[in-house]
Amino acid sequence: METADDPHPSSILIYLILISADVSELVDEIDPMVTIIQVIIILAGLIVSGLFSGSEVAFFSLSTQVDEKVKELAERDPATRRVLAMLDRPRKLLATILIGNTFSNIITAITAAVLTGKFAYLLGAPMLVVYAIEIVVLTFMILILSEITPKMLALKDPLDVSRKLSGFLYFFFVILSPFSNLIARSTHYFEKKFPRPPERISSEDIKTIAEVGELQGSLHEDEREIIENVIEFGNTVVREIMTSRVNIIAVSTEDKLEDVIRLIKEKSVSRLPLYEGDMDNILGIIHSKDLLPYMNSTMKNTAINWKSIARKPLFIPATKKLDDLLRDFQKERTHVAIVVDEYGGTEGLVTLDDILEEIIGEISDENSEQKPMFVRRKSGVYIFDAKVDLDDMEKVLQKEITSEDDEYETLAGLIYHLTEHIPEVGEKVTYNDLELMVYSVEKNRIRKVMVRPLDAGQEKQVNPEHES
Repeated sequence: METADDPHPSSILIYLILISADVSELVDEIDPMVTIIQVIIILAGLIVSGLFSGSEVAFFSLSTQVDEKVKELAERDPATRRVLAMLDRPRKLLATILIGNTFSNIITAITAAVLTGKFAYLLGAPMLVVYAIEIVVLTFMILILSEITPKMLALKDPLDVSRKLSGFLYFFFVILSPFSNLIARSTHYFEKKFPRPPERISSEDIKTIAEVGELQGSLHEDEREIIENVIEFGNTVVREIMTSRVNIIAVSTEDKLEDVIRLIKEKSVSRLPLYEGDMDNILGIIHSKDLLPYMNSTMKNTAINWKSIARKPLFIPATKKLDDLLRDFQKERTHVAIVVDEYGGTEGLVTLDDILEEIIGEISDENSEQKPMFVRRKSGVYIFDAKVDLDDMEKVLQKEITSEDDEYETLAGLIYHLTEHIPEVGEKVTYNDLELMVYSVEKNRIRKVMVRPLDAGQEKQVNPEHES
């Protein structure tokens, strides 16, 4: 599609006529009838060019808006049927429009050049000056009357314009078929030989755009983080966000109702896995709202069959991607899934909240008290909860700690990986310019870890027994 800044073919053609034709040999006097015919040809050329230009915008604007309403209209309106028939072959349609438009402009330009040359010769005016004026005037007329104005009018109501011009355009669509088909096949051939560069924007491009947007102030930091989280969402596996087996709050088939009610109140949970014997034998999911009918004055004496109210559990592998898990949640209409390892044992638990937090960040319940995951001492050392996610730890220390290939997600997992045994209190390891010291252990589980950045200078040794 041409713009107002592009040189028009008619202008170029007029210039070629100027340098190749000797008008003095073509004309001795002006014939009024011939002059009138030439003026009519010029005006007709402008009008026909305008019709083709308007058709181009109307038809190809409509090609993206063909809906059921248009299809229903086509059943009773021949004009609309012609429109849809031509849109079914867009390459041929575009070739037809361009052939007609170009031919109209060429005829207009040639006729105007000949007529202008006659007047210039008879009036004795300088040929170069007259032709320069003719080029400017004709180019202006073509752009305004045949290009810009018809296209602006066609944009207001593409369907109505397309229907009104369908008969005019369909005539040329048929008679120019040999030429338009040849052009359409030629363009298709060249497209195969010279493929267009890919127009897809990579995930890295989107991240860069978000970062630039944050720097320029059009995006906030949390908005940029959400965009990056959405991009990485499909590559994140369940193991990275699940609650590990040792931290699962569950109900045994041997538990009493009053104990389960107390557990729900203390932990503020609404869904608890039900197991029999051990955590590897999970039978279902207990919903707290299903216990409401049993909460009465005789609750202590109420016997309950947990299996009868448990809902069917959803079991998934730890390697499942989050986008697939989200679809599973939608399909099964559940909010919780049990993560199993390769041997079928329970490895962890993941909820819909865990998935949402991976996109928008931490979600805090209004009744829950969030305990800080770390404390910074005046001496420059940190006391981290061993369950802290290493990504969060990196943000606190402003230091890269892990890589994407690491199989552990928490600080405790990192220490187990480095020591390859259950460490004792006071045991130290050095990793990536960090001194990690086990601060407290409970039942073979690391609870707290003291972290000292070595590049911050050597502070005095801290005895975990004397510093609180």
